[in-house]
Amino acid sequence: MKFIASAAVILVFVSLTFSQVDSNLILGLSQKNATVSVFDLSDPTGVNMEVNLWGFIRYPGRYRVPVNTTFLDLITFSGGPIEDSNLEDIRILRDMNNPEKKPTVIKINYEDLLWEDQVSTKTKPNPVLQPGDVVVVLREKRYTFRDYLQIYVPIITSIVSIATLLITISRN
Repeated sequence: MKFIASAAVILVFVSLTFSQVDSNLILGLSQKNATVSVFDLSDPTGVNMEVNLWGFIRYPGRYRVPVNTTFLDLITFSGGPIEDSNLEDIRILRDMNNPEKKPTVIKINYEDLLWEDQVSTKTKPNPVLQPGDVVVVLREKRYTFRDYLQIYVPIITSIVSIATLLITISRN
């Protein structure tokens, strides 16, 4: 009887241990070094602009590029997307700092270029970037075995703990 009760207590503590919050996700608690990346790919003889590239790209940061640089040019300059990139929902935020214009969001889907078996034959939008544009490449969540384990272990241990408790109570 004492064994079952102590096993239930241990299972509860184990489930609480696996369900702790990742401190890297809490603002201000991350130990990662915050560095600023500015890449100067400007044309010394022409007109240039600055655009921002955020998210899951090999080299995110602020880019000084020639006017008439396209979205694909910028992605190429940045080294391309990384494995966790969600190319299905790329966003270009335009006119964010201009109070006279309403901010717009341009959504682009390039998922089939890297992750699909067949590439679409439809022409893809390749907008010309404007000064101050912010290109955001989001992360696609791909679960690993460890991720599934972190989801299901607390649930299973809680169910086992409750079942053990109910069996113990019903025998008395």
